[in-house]
Amino acid sequence: MRYNLGMQLEDEIGDTIAKARAGNGLSIAQLAAAAGLDERDIADMEAYRLTPSEDTAKRLARALGLDEDKVAAFATGSWAPQPATGRFGKLSVWAIHVPFGAYGENAYVAGCPDSSRGAVIDPGGAVSDIERTLHANRLTLDLILITHAHPDHIDGLRELVSLHDGVTVVCSEADREAVMTSIDADWRSAEDGVSFHLGELSVTPLATPGHTAGSTCYVIDGTCFVGDTLFAGSIGRPMHDYRKMLDAIKSKVLSLPEDTVLLPGHGPATTVGEELRHNPFF
Repeated sequence: MRYNLGMQLEDEIGDTIAKARAGNGLSIAQLAAAAGLDERDIADMEAYRLTPSEDTAKRLARALGLDEDKVAAFATGSWAPQPATGRFGKLSVWAIHVPFGAYGENAYVAGCPDSSRGAVIDPGGAVSDIERTLHANRLTLDLILITHAHPDHIDGLRELVSLHDGVTVVCSEADREAVMTSIDADWRSAEDGVSFHLGELSVTPLATPGHTAGSTCYVIDGTCFVGDTLFAGSIGRPMHDYRKMLDAIKSKVLSLPEDTVLLPGHGPATTVGEELRHNPFF
């Protein structure tokens, strides 16, 4: 099965540099000294005003602990993600584009066709579109899975919950207060590696703290909903422990079968294999 949201990459090379620099705790001046580059050039790269040459990209990669060849391929435009082709098994998935500020967010409706039970992942808004998708596919909403508590991923939660009696909201213990304030619904903790069911399908949370303290991915039948933990060719902005974030992604997400489809909160779908081969952070 092919899965492509028809979107541009979430990150440009300037984002890659900025995220890795912040994760390593470096100032622009410190990075410039380590890579032997001009501070103004690095600032311009991070502001999308300058694209590094292949040699410059590799020097930056060495200074930042990134993969040199992958950074160079990203910077020179010789790599672009392929439409995600993977194993969806029995799971049905519909992507919902959520307009949010100057950008947008990817919410998802997931369904178990054998039981007609459904889940919504990260309802940042567009509740009317989510409702139309549930009704069109005759799904009863059982679960709302929250990858993290940023507003663009939960701003539609209260409205969605109000339309569905008996729905359970799932998120990490760390995010419970931020997610469940003023939400009248049952709550379930997204315990790392502890599975539960969506109809006949198994849902397994993976704790991947880093973008937020409570960031969580969810694996359902060959598909992993990764929120802002991982993007095609990049990662979410590290706001906590950068090294632990990378370690969690490597050990829990990128250890899944290579044909596992990864559905992020922003940008296009990808696969584990695509990220292992092309993501400069790994």
